[in-house]
Amino acid sequence: MATLDGSPVFGLAVHVQMNPHPNAQQINEFFGVNGTQTLFGGTRGRTFMISGVLLGDQVADINAAEAALLAFADGNPHTLIDDRGRVFNNVIFRGEYQSFEQGPRPLAGGGVVLPFKCTMQGLT
Repeated sequence: MATLDGSPVFGLAVHVQMNPHPNAQQINEFFGVNGTQTLFGGTRGRTFMISGVLLGDQVADINAAEAALLAFADGNPHTLIDDRGRVFNNVIFRGEYQSFEQGPRPLAGGGVVLPFKCTMQGLT
């Protein structure tokens, strides 16, 4: 189960896609010498694209779950554990969040669900 600082704020059916940012490199060329020289400049973090489904008995539960997730958009680094159990430290949530455009949907057996997507930035 994916969590943020140990909290299961992503709901159910969570999928986390991690995309590393390109490494920094310096490419040097020298007159009269064939080829190029590259210098590795380190990694530049990663982006996490997260999708999930918030579940509740009523719309107020969905609103509370959504507010709990959005509360992590506080500028502080957090620990993300993805749906594969990998641990990522220093993850920032900048509030990039999109809920299902048609709003909460009723479930056949009772309750409501709200699919969503959000993006987070890994600093390391």
